[in-house]
Amino acid sequence: MPRPITLLVEGASDQAAVLALAPRFGVDLDAEQITVTVIGGAGNLGRAIAEAAALGHRVGGLYDEKEERFVAGALNRQEGEDLTRQGFFACRPDLELELVRAIGAAGMTPLLEAGGDLKTFRNFQDQPAYRDLEVLEQLRHYIAASGARKAKYAALMAEAVAFESVPEPLEGLLSWIWSA
Repeated sequence: MPRPITLLVEGASDQAAVLALAPRFGVDLDAEQITVTVIGGAGNLGRAIAEAAALGHRVGGLYDEKEERFVAGALNRQEGEDLTRQGFFACRPDLELELVRAIGAAGMTPLLEAGGDLKTFRNFQDQPAYRDLEVLEQLRHYIAASGARKAKYAALMAEAVAFESVPEPLEGLLSWIWSA
C-alpha cells in the first residue's frame, strides 16, 4: 500500500481549490489517503512538514511566490532552487492570480454573477485604489479582499477552469501525487 500523502497549503482558499480540482484529475483523496492541510501561512511550514513526516507521510504543497524563503528553508534548500522535486509548487504571485489568469476576465463575469458578487465587483472597480489596475489585477484584489470570498471563488474557479488551462502549480501538485 502506498504511503499516505499530506498536501500542505497556506490557507482555506488553497485547500478549496485543491479539493475542487482533485476529482478532475482522477484523484480520489480519501481512497488515496491524501489530506489537504491548511497550515495558516508559510511560516508554519517547517513544523507541518516535520509532523507529517513523523507520521510516515509523503509531503508536498502549494505556496505563494513571496513565501519561497520559508519553503526553501523548511526543505533545507536554497531560495531560487527548484522545489518541485520535493513536491512544492509556487503560485506566481499567488493562487488567486493564477486562477484568474487561467479563467480570464470574460470567464470571471459569469462566476461573479452566479456568486451574487458582480455588482459589488463593479463598485470595487470604481474605487480610486483599484480603478487604474488591469481587470485581472482588479479581480485578484477583489477576490483576495475577503477570506470567505477567497475560498468561495478558489473552488468555483477550480471547477470552471478549462482542463488545458489549469495553472501550472495546481497541475504540478496533482501530478506529483502519482510520482514515485
